[in-house]
Amino acid sequence: MLSDAELERAFVDWRVPETGRQLIRRIRTEGPVRSLQSRMDTVRTRFISTKMGRALYAESRTVELPAIVFRENDKGTRELWPQPCMVDMMASGPRGGQTRLQHTPDLFLLTDEGFVMEEWREEARLQRLASERPHHFFKDQEQVWHYLPAEEHFKRLGIIYRLRSADEHPRVYLANLSFLADYNREDTPPVPPSEAQRLAKLLKDQHLVAHLSLVHRNGFQADHVFQLVLSQQGVYVDLWAQRLDLVDELILYEDWVTAQADMLLRRAPSFERPTNVLVIESGVKFLYEGRPYEVVLTGSTEATCRPLSGNSDAHIPFPLSLIEQLFEREKLTAETPSKVEPEYDLDQVICNKVGLAEAITRSEEVSAGMSLRKGKRSIQRWQAKLAGVTSIQERLEALTPAKGGNRTPRLPKEVMDLAAKALLEHNTASNRPISSTYSSFVTACDEAGLRPMAQSSFYEWIRLRESVEKREGKRKDYQKAPIPLVFDYEHPVHGVLPHEVIYIDHTILNLLLRGIDLPDLGKPTLTIATDGATSQTRAFYVSYSPACTETVLMLMRDYVRRNGRLPKMIVLDNGSEFHSEALKQFCSIFSIHIRWRRRAKPRDSSRVERALGATEVEVIAAMDGNTICLKDPRMVSAAVNPKHFISWTLPALHGALDEYFFRVHAARIHPRLGMTPIDHEKRLLLECGSRSHVIVRYDQLFKLLTAAHSGTPTRVIDRQRGVFVDGMYYWNDMLSRAKPGEKAEVRTEMWAASVVYVCFRDQWVIAQARDGRSLEGRFRCELEIQRREENRRRRTAAQKDRHNPNIARKKIALWTPERWDERLREQASEANYLYERLGMTKVMPEAAHAQKARFEQSELAPLSPRLLDAVQQEPDSSPSSSASSVPLLAPAETPDPDTTQPDESVDEHEYF
Repeated sequence: MLSDAELERAFVDWRVPETGRQLIRRIRTEGPVRSLQSRMDTVRTRFISTKMGRALYAESRTVELPAIVFRENDKGTRELWPQPCMVDMMASGPRGGQTRLQHTPDLFLLTDEGFVMEEWREEARLQRLASERPHHFFKDQEQVWHYLPAEEHFKRLGIIYRLRSADEHPRVYLANLSFLADYNREDTPPVPPSEAQRLAKLLKDQHLVAHLSLVHRNGFQADHVFQLVLSQQGVYVDLWAQRLDLVDELILYEDWVTAQADMLLRRAPSFERPTNVLVIESGVKFLYEGRPYEVVLTGSTEATCRPLSGNSDAHIPFPLSLIEQLFEREKLTAETPSKVEPEYDLDQVICNKVGLAEAITRSEEVSAGMSLRKGKRSIQRWQAKLAGVTSIQERLEALTPAKGGNRTPRLPKEVMDLAAKALLEHNTASNRPISSTYSSFVTACDEAGLRPMAQSSFYEWIRLRESVEKREGKRKDYQKAPIPLVFDYEHPVHGVLPHEVIYIDHTILNLLLRGIDLPDLGKPTLTIATDGATSQTRAFYVSYSPACTETVLMLMRDYVRRNGRLPKMIVLDNGSEFHSEALKQFCSIFSIHIRWRRRAKPRDSSRVERALGATEVEVIAAMDGNTICLKDPRMVSAAVNPKHFISWTLPALHGALDEYFFRVHAARIHPRLGMTPIDHEKRLLLECGSRSHVIVRYDQLFKLLTAAHSGTPTRVIDRQRGVFVDGMYYWNDMLSRAKPGEKAEVRTEMWAASVVYVCFRDQWVIAQARDGRSLEGRFRCELEIQRREENRRRRTAAQKDRHNPNIARKKIALWTPERWDERLREQASEANYLYERLGMTKVMPEAAHAQKARFEQSELAPLSPRLLDAVQQEPDSSPSSSASSVPLLAPAETPDPDTTQPDESVDEHEYF
């Protein structure tokens, strides 16, 4: 980012007036002017920007997010600010006069060419705006879109305004940037010079080579190949045209000239010769008296052929004159039409670009045999023009439209106006049938003295304009809408690499569990993380706690424990736990992007939804005590009530799910992949790079970062009593050194209610509850339940008698051991027993005996308090955003085998 002095010099260099300078300063200090919106059913994304040192929000995955990613990697862009300002503009109206407009651009950029405002829209939306307001929106002769009121307004402020179309996004280039992002890290190990020289020599000898050949035949590591592609050292790949993740099609070239020549030759399609043409050359097959032969060698007077049936080792010489005579008499025929590479004049083909675009569209419609724009007669006329055409150039010339033709509509304008009025009445919540709408249309035409449209024509016309959303609602429209085969080819929505896109979701399992003492502990909640690229389960967390921030952070703890790394992007629904400040801070620290899926669109998370459905069908349904039958409770009699058959415990369920997710399902052939997810992942790691340098250690620091805050992250330190958390003071002797008003970051321990972790002057210490006797051995979930009960009773008592002395006695009675919930205690104990064996419970073992325990700075790396500014006042929670920088932490140290794997001495199936 620019310093204040550099910004002032830029003001002078680009001659920005004072009003423009004030606006730019306000943008850089106040940040986004509105909260994150999803007005057009778009996918919202939280993008971690290294250039800006903060999280940036995009309201559209396919329009705004690619613009942010491109500017993030553009060397000419110094700063980028989404949703920078809201301006009040005066513009000319369509009938004269002045109209007041409010406009919020998508991006404000500080670039090498000046200060720029950018607004990105879909091409179809821009065309609709141009037809509705041509005095504001239009496209010039250079195919550049303009929004005149905004351009004139920002021009007076010394700022360039650009209206951009989403079709301008370099989708292939952005996909390649995402693919190569792991090799841009500072901790990426360099490529050995011997490997770089070996690859350069191979390309110099062969000029081009397939990527899979390098990996499988020549023994190159995919990581080294893609690092050299990124640096363009001795290897060339057009990152704007070739997709790196399509390794089956990826070809590496010696230099730019070789790449351009090869791609032009590959684009020239071949066609088949007619069956009445036979060219005798090596490899050609023909039939003689019904027997197949293959030409092995050709000479000037004869051809040597080999029979493909019988004695295939024999070679028979055929005179060429005899072959010609037999072919003319139809005694000899070609087995299959041979391929011919066409020749055409490229300059002549592209001289008329407007006619060429229409010719290409017509060619595709003729090949499909149908057209949504024209009728069958037009298809037949185009097919007649193509009779006898063999080359692509002739095909395009034949389909190029000629000038002229009658473009006058056959139906009068008055009839079409009545039809449009009938369409408005048809697309309403009354859900009228088409026959009723046509009757109303005929009646209206009769009253106006007009001849109505024919019934069949009206039905066809209105079906193309019928809105299921307006007639039956959004949910029905989503259900009836066609499912796209490929959601987004240029930027795959599910990712292409392992751990690239991870889907997370919760569900309450239809299963009743028992404890050691209590026969019924209720239903557990399952939180699961599924890989979008491999459809493999990466981590899961099951407990009695409802879906909350703590369950998501515990899932991340299990993710690192199993995989030794974290995902690049997580896809979440719109639950409150997925918008928590603690989760966003965690993602900011580890540079994890967040994508919130569209509301009421479960297919956006089809990977995890399918995993949850398969878990219920294949695992839960086979367990005793499952409550699937209770989905229709009236049909369940007392004899078959699941409450009488509870036999599973939480640790046993965890072991069964672990076995299913990571051994059974992962080793089963997936119908989408055609192989097991484990084999598919091995293949991706081999061909696309293992990226072994992108690791996260499972240590105390990571476990501390997955411990949640309780409300506000920072607390004011009281030098006499400590820090106040959840209605209670927590104390450590080091807190007595605090200055008046000094703050510290506080994190809670969900497995021990009597302690919290306090970051006091870059040292994490364990603070003990002052009233800790009643909390010893209790879990924080129990404390929260008791606190809520205390608040409820306090409010009730205050309403009855505000000054009644019995209130104090009731409050004290709440904390007696007899008041604790035995069922809640049993649930938390079961979860603690399970996850303590997996090493996922207390961050610091000393928390179990927390009297004056603390960690020195040398033992536990400090977490900067500035991290707390990363998510406070972010645009999806407040209209303004803090402009302070966010230090991003991406651990990349060598994993410690003693901490990344669970204790081998623990039997995870002991509780079965």
